[in-house]
Amino acid sequence: MHRFRSLQFLTVTLFVVLVVAGPAAAAMRDGWLGDVAVVAWLEDETLKVALANGGSSRMTVTLASEGWDQRWRPFFLDRTIVVPARTVVIEAFNLSADWRGEPLAVRVSAWNREAVVEVQTSQVFSPNSYVVRAQEEVRVFVDLGFLSRERENTYLVVDEVYRGFSQGDVGEIAVSSVEGGYFYSPARRRVEWLDPYMVLTMLAPRPQNGVTTFSFSLYKVQDDPYQGYAEEEIAGPTILVYDRHWAYQDNSHLNPPPTPPWNWRR
Repeated sequence: MHRFRSLQFLTVTLFVVLVVAGPAAAAMRDGWLGDVAVVAWLEDETLKVALANGGSSRMTVTLASEGWDQRWRPFFLDRTIVVPARTVVIEAFNLSADWRGEPLAVRVSAWNREAVVEVQTSQVFSPNSYVVRAQEEVRVFVDLGFLSRERENTYLVVDEVYRGFSQGDVGEIAVSSVEGGYFYSPARRRVEWLDPYMVLTMLAPRPQNGVTTFSFSLYKVQDDPYQGYAEEEIAGPTILVYDRHWAYQDNSHLNPPPTPPWNWRR
């Protein structure tokens, strides 16, 4: 079906420009507990946590809610698990019925070490997976709706490469497509609106130590002759990459919602 598209999103014109820029590395640094890499994300209303142990021995790890609801109760129940060496483990948690969309974080602890990992959402970025094997293709859907509310002279800059936790974990980012705006539908004989979006593709690195995490950034730039130049960094998702020969244990199906819910008492 032939369609006429306009990539002008309301009053904002989007220019996809590729530059070399360092991603926001803070989230990657926070997601490590010794040799264990941790990423967390929200899937519908289920919290999922992936742990990859790059050490030579198993590690006992406790996962807990970093934050409480208005009744001073955790958003999910604590859990202690054992992560074998050179193994990726996926755990799932059911959120409290009192959770109302507040930002979530997971406190990860083992012995005298502790890390706090932010839970990623799909408000802007939606990768095809937060956990991939080395050299697999990663596709990231980017919702460009946040640009529609901006004024003129605003454009988006995309990192040319992603960068991982290790120095050699670097790879190119390709802009596969940019879609959206008004288009004409011959079948319906009307002009319709398609929410703007962008698709990025990249090849996951081959981790030097068996496991790594990587990320990238977008930059919202306003270049106005009257207001001046302003740049806002939008940190991308943190993706966990593990060696193709590692073991993989997805335990998310082992934790169905309890009946009645664990926090049913009011």
